Amino acid sequence: MLFASTWAVAQSTNLPKLTVADFTTDHQQIDTAANAIVLFEIGRSELDVQESEGGLHLNFYCTIRKKILKKDGDTHATVEVPLFKYGSKYDKIREIKASTYNLVNGQIVEDKLKKDAIFTEKVTDYYDQVKFTLPNIQENSIIEYSYRIYSPQIFNLKTWYFQSEIPTVQSEYTAVIPAIFQYNVSLKGHYPISDTKSTKLSEHFLWGGKRQDASRMTYIMKDVPAFKEEDFMLAPVNYLSAINFELRTYHDPNGLLKNFTRTWKDIDMELLNDKEFGGQIKNKSVYSKILPTIIHKDSSKLQQAKAIYSYIQKNITWNKNLGKYAEKGIKDALQDKKGNMADINLGLVSALNLADIEAYPVIISTRSNGIPNIIHPVITDFNAVIVSAKIDGKDYLLDASDKNLPFGLLSLRSINDRGRIIYSKVNSDWISLVNQIPTKSTYNINAKISPEGLITGKIDKYYTGLEAWIKRTEVGEFPTLEEYEEKAIEKASGIRILSAKIKNQDNLEESLVETIDFEMDIKDNMQGNMLVMNPVLFERQRKNPFNLTERNFHVDLGSAQSEVYNISIQIPQGYTLERAPKNTALTLPENSAKYSYRSVFQDGVLMVQQMRNLNNAIYSPEEYFHLKEFFSLLIQQQNTDFQFKKL
Repeated sequence: MLFASTWAVAQSTNLPKLTVADFTTDHQQIDTAANAIVLFEIGRSELDVQESEGGLHLNFYCTIRKKILKKDGDTHATVEVPLFKYGSKYDKIREIKASTYNLVNGQIVEDKLKKDAIFTEKVTDYYDQVKFTLPNIQENSIIEYSYRIYSPQIFNLKTWYFQSEIPTVQSEYTAVIPAIFQYNVSLKGHYPISDTKSTKLSEHFLWGGKRQDASRMTYIMKDVPAFKEEDFMLAPVNYLSAINFELRTYHDPNGLLKNFTRTWKDIDMELLNDKEFGGQIKNKSVYSKILPTIIHKDSSKLQQAKAIYSYIQKNITWNKNLGKYAEKGIKDALQDKKGNMADINLGLVSALNLADIEAYPVIISTRSNGIPNIIHPVITDFNAVIVSAKIDGKDYLLDASDKNLPFGLLSLRSINDRGRIIYSKVNSDWISLVNQIPTKSTYNINAKISPEGLITGKIDKYYTGLEAWIKRTEVGEFPTLEEYEEKAIEKASGIRILSAKIKNQDNLEESLVETIDFEMDIKDNMQGNMLVMNPVLFERQRKNPFNLTERNFHVDLGSAQSEVYNISIQIPQGYTLERAPKNTALTLPENSAKYSYRSVFQDGVLMVQQMRNLNNAIYSPEEYFHLKEFFSLLIQQQNTDFQFKKL
């Protein structure tokens, strides 16, 4: 029976025999843009009993064959396998095998991966990564690799992705599940399963001294197109065609039924009873002595909340680890001035509650982690925590882990559909992760054109909302403001920056202001008695960000956006306006976007105001083409020159 079981595993994870035809077939015609293609891939998950290692484990087998179609496809010859940690237990990888095959003089030549070419690197405290690159990669090489992961995680079988960034000819996934286990199976993505196969395996699984029947389910998907990532979308993991397994019920060896389909009340209870979550919120002693030095009794609740937020933000540095559970604990994080996202934000909940300010933890799945399961509560879907504070009837979403976020603003990392606010051990709810502070950029341009064709002037750019966060983060990557300003001068194109200054880098309650003194030579624009110029001198929109012929996913901007240009340019004496862009106003249906452009030439000064408002944070695929046309007209308008004539 043991031999039969081993043989079944081998058969279901072996690829078809490699032939010369695999090399000579023109696979490029499947997708002319692809630099590689998956010819065949097989995955298999099977529960296993290892008494010596603590009972049930999961064996996950993976075998993949790819063909390198173009030179730049060699990136697909580097394989990265994550190994996750679950408390004191963790995934182990075994049986790594990999080879590169090339067709040489009509013969298939194999180059095997050497053991010393396999590396393991720590990515975070919660997972490592095994990495290897296959040898002797050329155009038309075929690579094969396989491995087995031995995992303690039996509640959620390994998610199998039928789709990736390159096309797939055939993808198969098999789950061997004992009859005493019941899993919820969910498919996601745009492409249907091509075929399924179901087989009963009699007395296949030995558990508690008894042999149990099992079912073997195989899911096959063929001719899967490459996933094309689009601008302004959530993480690809939300849209890739994939299959998930989540444990629902299980009969133990004594026949007792254990239900793993939990309700949100179960999750609420689990979190608030956990010492690294609820235990941190309840810890009132950490900030009890500090609080009187942070806030004034006579100040408003909003002022007190901002003071507490600012104190934690400035005194605890984020260690770049996410996490919904505290890593060090709020006491040690404050003492060491460093902690993970939960150390910081659970401490914020504790401190706000101590100041009699209503605040709750909100567990979230970050943008790159994918949208959490809305139908079934899956605690592992969530990988971070932020804070919701209710002050004077208004709700504020807070994240004190990022030193560049003002009170009430979330970073793009945290804006991912919705989060779960934990009110109590028996009460929680979904809340939308939406920024109430709009994103706005304002350009004030004041300049003068000399008779010789030299423009000199000043640009004041004001950033608020996500634009300010992005800019502050960019500036913060430099050791000093002076070094950022020097770099800005160096990399400027189109105009010559004479000086650049940043104001309010650390004053998060105010708009970030960038002031630029510049000059620009436009002598070539002055021919005879004519002067041709475009007053939008800085960061003009030249390319339409929405240029697809087909859009499959929502456009997610993170927040509503506004951009304003206020321009004043003094024209040399003696010139009159001959031609100008028409004043324009454009509004999309349901006021989802607005654009206006107005100009006036008076007393030798050209004044232009351009306003662009994207009033929604999210646009549907159907609205995409409205946006595309909107930006086409905007760009056409913005890139139309003014023409002046000298009398």
